[in-house]
This record gives sequence, C-alpha cells and structure tokens, in this order.
Amino acid sequence: PQQSRRRFGVAITPFQAVDAGQLDLDQRVTVRREDLTLFHQPIAAQVDSDGYSTTLGDLLFRAITQSDNTANDFMLRRAGGPDAVRAMLTRLGLEGVRFGPGERLMQSRIAGLQWQPSYSVGRAFYQARSSVPPERRRAAFQEYVADPIDGATPEGLVNGLSRLHRGVL
Repeated sequence: PQQSRRRFGVAITPFQAVDAGQLDLDQRVTVRREDLTLFHQPIAAQVDSDGYSTTLGDLLFRAITQSDNTANDFMLRRAGGPDAVRAMLTRLGLEGVRFGPGERLMQSRIAGLQWQPSYSVGRAFYQARSSVPPERRRAAFQEYVADPIDGATPEGLVNGLSRLHRGVL
C-alpha cells in the first residue's frame, strides 16, 4: 500500500499539466466544505461557510509538505482525476505503481463503507466506521492489504523518485 506516498503521482500530474500550459498554479480556487475528505486535513480549519480561497499552488504545497488529504484530493480532481494519474504513470513508464480512486473512496472501502459526504464532518467517519461489524472491517482491510488499489513495489517507487531527482520527470 502507498497511502500518503501516492502524493507523488498526484504532484507529478499537475506539474506536467503546468509544463504543457494546461494548468496555472497561480489560479485562485475556493475549497468548500463538500471538498473536505478524511483524516489529516489541516486546511479544514480554514474552510468556513464561504469556503477558503487560495491558489492551486498553495494546495499542491499543502498536499506535499503537510500531507493534507483535502488539498491532495482537490489537486487530484484538478489534474484530471485518477485516470489522469494512471495515464501519466503509463506514459512515463513508471512500472510497479498503481493509483487508486482518491482518499475518500479508498479509505471508505478499506473500512467496509461506501463514501458519503457527511463523513468529512467532525467525527462522522469514525462513528460510521465503528458501526461496521468487526469481521466486515477486518475482511475489507485484509482485501486491501492483499491487493492494494494504490499498491506499489519498492522498485517502482524508488525508480520514480530517482527519475524525479535526475530531472527526468
């Protein structure tokens, strides 16, 4: 499982779109409550009833440096979604790296749940997860660990990071 390491693919995809002139990191956007996701999302404290105005560049920075799940999922959607990341991985020949559906859907599935927007508010996800029978939760988790939808081999991850370091990506 990649978990937070999947930010690598999410970051490379919008940077390539910037290089191609298809995305501007200075573009102002508003993160709204419906954009919130699960677990670690420091930006959530800044999202009020009017949302939070920022730039795509700030969101990308937060996703990478703060491991902010909301910022990461927002950038994932702006970069074209999971299919765009998968296409980038294929195009660049980054073998041994798979990309899942994004934080909300993946974490819900791992817990034996179907994503609902209400899960991003307060402790709703934790409450819903605790209501899932333990055997169902365990089975969902074991299914994920056995064949992670965001799985990566160590060689695949090291190859990608090495190519990034060398300026190939």
